[in-house]
Amino acid sequence: MINQKTIMEAVELLIKAANPVRIILFGSYARGDNKESSDLDFLVVEKEIKARRMETVRLRDVLSPLRIPVDVVVVSEKSYNEWKDAPGTIIYEAAVEGKVVYGAT
Repeated sequence: MINQKTIMEAVELLIKAANPVRIILFGSYARGDNKESSDLDFLVVEKEIKARRMETVRLRDVLSPLRIPVDVVVVSEKSYNEWKDAPGTIIYEAAVEGKVVYGAT
């Protein structure tokens, strides 16, 4: 399992690399039902994104030295605000069940 210290190290790396508006931990670690094989799921909200796929890959690479299973979803602040109330989307899932680990709620 991934301990709280490692989760916060991941958050710090994401903050330094992305200058995000908000970072939300969601999925099993946010719900508290994580297992040994569970990964970390982060939704990283940035002010603007020019190339979302490239940014996602870049942020995953930033976390690679931690050697933990992690999934990073990157969205713009505009997209977050548009989709946070739309059931069935990953943004909704993160907004409803996630824990804000950086930035405003």
